[in-house]
Amino acid sequence: MLDFKNAITYDIETFPNCFTFAMEMLNSDVTSVWEISEFRDDRKQLLAFFRELATTQTPMIGFNNINFDYPVIHFLWNNPSATYQQLYAKAMEIIEGQDRFGHIIWANDRFAPQIDLFKMHHFDNKAKSTSLKALQITMRAPFVQDMPIKDGTVLTREQVEVLVSYNKHDVLETKRFAKYAHHAIEFRQGLEHLFGVEVYNWNDTKIGEQNLIQRLGEDVCYDMSTGKRKMRQTPRTRIALKDIIFPYVHLETPEFKRIYDYMCSQTLTADEINAIGNEESTNIKTKGVFTDLTTTVNGVEYHYGVGGIHGSVEKKRIQATDDWWIVDVDVSSLYPSIAIVNGLHPEHLGETFAKIYGDLKKERKKWQKEKGKKCPEANSIKLALNGAYGKSNSVFSVFYDPQFTMTITINGQLMLSMLLEKLIAVPTLSVIQANTDGITYYIHKDHYQETVDICKEWERITKLDLEEARYAKMYIRDVNNYIAIGVDGKAKLKGAYWTPDPNDYFESIASAQPAAWHKNFSNVVSVQAAVANMISGIDIETFIRTSYNPYEFCCGAKARSGAQLMWGNTPVQKNTRYYISTDGEYLSKVMPPAGPVGAYKRKNGVTEAEYNRVMAETGGEWDERVCTGNKSKYEERVTSLAAGYKVTVVNDINDFRWDNIDYKWYIEEAEKLII
Repeated sequence: MLDFKNAITYDIETFPNCFTFAMEMLNSDVTSVWEISEFRDDRKQLLAFFRELATTQTPMIGFNNINFDYPVIHFLWNNPSATYQQLYAKAMEIIEGQDRFGHIIWANDRFAPQIDLFKMHHFDNKAKSTSLKALQITMRAPFVQDMPIKDGTVLTREQVEVLVSYNKHDVLETKRFAKYAHHAIEFRQGLEHLFGVEVYNWNDTKIGEQNLIQRLGEDVCYDMSTGKRKMRQTPRTRIALKDIIFPYVHLETPEFKRIYDYMCSQTLTADEINAIGNEESTNIKTKGVFTDLTTTVNGVEYHYGVGGIHGSVEKKRIQATDDWWIVDVDVSSLYPSIAIVNGLHPEHLGETFAKIYGDLKKERKKWQKEKGKKCPEANSIKLALNGAYGKSNSVFSVFYDPQFTMTITINGQLMLSMLLEKLIAVPTLSVIQANTDGITYYIHKDHYQETVDICKEWERITKLDLEEARYAKMYIRDVNNYIAIGVDGKAKLKGAYWTPDPNDYFESIASAQPAAWHKNFSNVVSVQAAVANMISGIDIETFIRTSYNPYEFCCGAKARSGAQLMWGNTPVQKNTRYYISTDGEYLSKVMPPAGPVGAYKRKNGVTEAEYNRVMAETGGEWDERVCTGNKSKYEERVTSLAAGYKVTVVNDINDFRWDNIDYKWYIEEAEKLII
């Protein structure tokens, strides 16, 4: 197990004539910077520091260090006489390379353990993509700083000093994030004895996947007959839904029966070939298959899709009384439970998977009983239970069998429909919402026992377990955005109404399930004001005008590659923090055109090659075969942020002025959230 007592956080910077390595101790304020440039050469001292880290096997914590920082310093470790030009060339080789794994130094070959906060938090996933600069805004850094020097610049001595300051700042922010993300590090620290290897750089999904693979065994999950380790998988060319719907699924209400009949008539077919060491691998199109499949029952419209059933009343306040109750029933671990009680398994993994997967749920309960609900062993099993389902539709996983995925999701929403149609028939009952794995309803207490009996019968048929909760109030904008106040007074905030706890901001982000570091917490004060107004009747304007945390008025803007944020006529850094102000400038995002400026836009469905061929033929003149009918042209795209309102940039929080806040905008934004 790694000892983090003397761990360091670090970051490097590379320019044509300068390389810098900055570090700060994780548990003290000790800091240092080494430079290899045309102006000075600290390599002797830096390599001595590396040798000390290697001897003591001190953990080195970075952000995206596995992919970039460590391969560069490993190059220096193996080539102690490397020039700054060679170090820069190595960095450019990594940045510009097409092989994402080509430069990675694997764990056994590293001179010291590497902890990558970027990989640990799955920021390499497109949906969670987050930079250290964006994190600075989320972490409420006093000073948010992007690289102040253009990449590739040959630096002057003065610019090197600026670079060193920036390098140290990045290390400080990496250290802050490591401190705030202690839950993730401690969780992985508690798993080393389970896997026998370091898992610090595994995201939660990988931990769950590897946990189950370890239990199944390499021989079950991989084919080694050719001498190479090849994933076993079950690609599908077709899935007839009528063949995977459970025989006990039965619906009678015409509206729900129509959904059932429609699904039984559908056959999913392969829509693309994904060659992963096997040209015959296919991928069933399972996303967005039922985008328009809906039914309306008693005024609530239910939407069906491969992700589950969703339906809700909208923009309503619902109040429980002594006689009228708000009841929520929720299926415990819906997707894993469907697989377990029905003995489902990816075809290539057979009954071995079904047995081991079923045992996981029992083992998790045992760990929770012995060591508590949040023990590493129990949490890793939870990840394994959820991960097997999630990975079963990934062509990059040993669990890949899209029929396993579809069997779970299709039956899940049909089974919930079975429960819905029985509950709807109960006198006085009205459905408030149904969302993937649960139903919330409003009912007179005299008929409550009927719903209890229905739920028990449904549990008997499906072998699934329902958990019940009671609410005192609900404020519902839609199925994904609502406030539910429990009978115990605790508030459940979802979607647009959830913000980090103002009394424990960082802990509430880190402990959210999953951790919410990738989210943009802009204008927290308006959300808090809307929630306080609905729950406690506090006047919105009074709440906002008496809020004195400047960060809760701040918003974050991000410009991706090629785009530029403009504050009036002034370019500002790509990750910028601002607030709405009575004076200041308008903020906009300028994005490059999707094609050559001034050229006619390509018509939907026309390939780029065909477009280029015809435009070359016409000399760039409009042609109906490949151009849009309205003869539109590619132009620079400009999007206004906080449209119609001026803003003040506060990348340095000291630039925030209380006398400059435009309270009107914040009040309007809060009022938009009121139901």
